[in-house]
Amino acid sequence: MSYSPDKLLPALQQAPAAKRYVVALSGGLDSIVLLHSLCALRAEGQLSTELSALHINHNLSPSAQQWQAFCKQTCEDWQVSLHAEAVEVSSSGSLEAAARSGRYQAFRELLQADDLLLMAHHLDDQIETVLFRLIRGAGAQGLAGIPPQRKLGAGRLLRPLLQYGRAELTEYAAEHQLAWQEDASNSDEQHDRNYLRHQVLPQIEQRWPDYRQSWRKSLALLSENDELQKQLGAIDLRDAITALGGISVSVMQGLGSARQRNLVRYWLQQLGVSDPGWNTLHQFVSEFIPGGSPGSKFALESCDVYQHKAQLFAVRPLPESDLEAQTLNLEGGALDFSLNSNGRLRIEASQGEGIYPLPHSLQVKYRQGGETLKLKGRPQKRVKQLLQESGMPPWQRQRLPLLFADAELVCVPGIGIAESYLAQSGQDGMQVVWAAPTQLLTPKSGRSKIR
Repeated sequence: MSYSPDKLLPALQQAPAAKRYVVALSGGLDSIVLLHSLCALRAEGQLSTELSALHINHNLSPSAQQWQAFCKQTCEDWQVSLHAEAVEVSSSGSLEAAARSGRYQAFRELLQADDLLLMAHHLDDQIETVLFRLIRGAGAQGLAGIPPQRKLGAGRLLRPLLQYGRAELTEYAAEHQLAWQEDASNSDEQHDRNYLRHQVLPQIEQRWPDYRQSWRKSLALLSENDELQKQLGAIDLRDAITALGGISVSVMQGLGSARQRNLVRYWLQQLGVSDPGWNTLHQFVSEFIPGGSPGSKFALESCDVYQHKAQLFAVRPLPESDLEAQTLNLEGGALDFSLNSNGRLRIEASQGEGIYPLPHSLQVKYRQGGETLKLKGRPQKRVKQLLQESGMPPWQRQRLPLLFADAELVCVPGIGIAESYLAQSGQDGMQVVWAAPTQLLTPKSGRSKIR
């Protein structure tokens, strides 16, 4: 399959309309070919959309400034506006992963609405990625490969070269006498991807010269399979989601284990939570769902999942270390207090109900264990027991503010007021309302929403 600039047009036409095409320009062969092709389409009158380029300088190579200068000169020669952005790369962990993270963060921050970021990933990149993921035990989603397009920041990302191999792009560059920059690190076979590129795939090509065409078909089938799994996940999520934003345990248990895992994976995707992986998903479905008791928690990397009221709730964890005691000055009328990273307390005048007499100040403290409260007409009980009886979500119980007057527990918001401080008919009391911090994650329209 030979490559020419007009081969870009179908991909550009199928993408959402854009006011500006932004080419991610590294200075390497692939991005140079992509930018040159777009300039050729512009010269032929087939491209009227504004064209620009974006160069990310990681400052990791001694040649970094040379690459940036090359991109600047190329864009000047081809009459394309260029923005160069330097990023700071973390020195911890994988340098390659950190560079990628920094690069994509810059893309997200710089893209404007109606921008289409064009990236030059090609078929060989796709094959290397899938083979690398296969070695690491990826599932259908990972083996579907690099997505042709997706939302990124305020704009979108498009990869229009995924159907063309490196050899075809090299042939195009030679035909048009294009210059580009070589990154010496691409030859370092200590990196897994480079080892696959220089050692494994050439051996495969020697034995099966047309393997790229066969693998292209397999990639298309895997992509279809991934899309079908997502569609099934969307159907199951629609049936399992509850009015409270949780997942019905009974509906989930009516599905087979594989379908349960697919539903959980899809649900977490809609919440913006990273895929927990094969082992964790199996543990979640085989152990946590059938064996979890009310209030039990399953900790994931970026959220906790609780069982509560026969539902599963995904919750953004908050550190208990930020819960600090504080004193509320009650001199005055309706009052609103911030609770040091723990929501707000609103205290409002109320006739014949609420706290009476109202002390000059209240101390906000948090559960240490053993606290008790006597509600009107009921025996003295531990706060822990009252919370369990109330049905308050377990992720809120430890963060619940307790209001004391001196050493006496006066009020537990959402639970009640101590009988000795409860306003009677005709008395001017004060009602206390706690607006808890946002923790519950719920999916909406394919995106996560925190309520």
